Amino acid sequence: MKVYVIAFTKKGTILAEKICQRLEKAMCFSMKVSQDDIEIVTSLEKWTQRAFVEAEGIVFVGACGIAVRAIAPYLKDKYQDPAVVVTDEKGQFAISLLSGHIGYGNALTKKVAEITNGTPVITTATDINGVFAVDVWVKENGFLYLKQEKAKKVMKEISATLLEGKTVGFDSMFYYNKLPKGLVATRDCEIGISVSIYKQSKKFQQTLALIVPVVHIGIGCKKDTSFEEIEQSVFSVLEEENIAIEAIAAVATINLKQNEKGLLTFCQSYQKHLNIFSAEELSNVKGDFTASEFVLEKTGVDNVCERAALCSAQNGKIIVSKKVKNGVTVALAMKTILLSFS
Repeated sequence: MKVYVIAFTKKGTILAEKICQRLEKAMCFSMKVSQDDIEIVTSLEKWTQRAFVEAEGIVFVGACGIAVRAIAPYLKDKYQDPAVVVTDEKGQFAISLLSGHIGYGNALTKKVAEITNGTPVITTATDINGVFAVDVWVKENGFLYLKQEKAKKVMKEISATLLEGKTVGFDSMFYYNKLPKGLVATRDCEIGISVSIYKQSKKFQQTLALIVPVVHIGIGCKKDTSFEEIEQSVFSVLEEENIAIEAIAAVATINLKQNEKGLLTFCQSYQKHLNIFSAEELSNVKGDFTASEFVLEKTGVDNVCERAALCSAQNGKIIVSKKVKNGVTVALAMKTILLSFS
């Protein structure tokens, strides 16, 4: 976490430097002191604007009022704003001021308080009431959602429901450990959380549909297959299986195809990592595959797409066997995971 720490007095700068020494990727700034490891600041307005762009966390060593006035012009929302923490120049209190959950402001506050031997001040309702924080859980696990604005509203409703002492339904296609207080493994709730890989997975009247990126696409293709042909083939399979593109963790193929322009363009366009495997690596994958003598003759392995998908998924399981679309072979494998709430 890249953190910018700024102080406004000489005494505060000493504490700011101490905090930076204990935090990884921290930079120290001061409006009073300039030395090798401390950058002087002449305009708090310009510095704050820069910090909001460059840093993931900001620590003000000084009064809350200074921090509030400094950050006010740059506030967007908790999904974009950096974590902001304020500590007095004696380090007696560390206050989580902004992005406590999703921006890890509360975690940064606790760390600063630990460094200064002070008291962390956290005011988010779910924390002080010991209630499951769904937004934190979503971010920490790297889950995605299809309709962001709607999902944000439902997350707020889930937190409000839990704070009222009511239950929230939970439905998952994955194994999971003990559910936190307030979540119940049932669809008999008005509001709930659905965890899957599917585009359409509305299980409740109000559903927070979370997508887990655990699906790996294995692709085999002829030389000079175009981006459009690969794109159409992949999406044809995803559409048939109701699988969201957001659920795709990576694309995989044999090393003979690692320089195929159409395949590389597809991965770049959809920001998917391309995993490359040799014929030997693919041959060593255990499983029941759709063998092809022609593919064996051309590549040295009897099946590329299924084996590559399974290899990329670290020997999870095939969920869609080889399908041929416009000369492109596509198979899907899913990595085995266990959902955790701790």
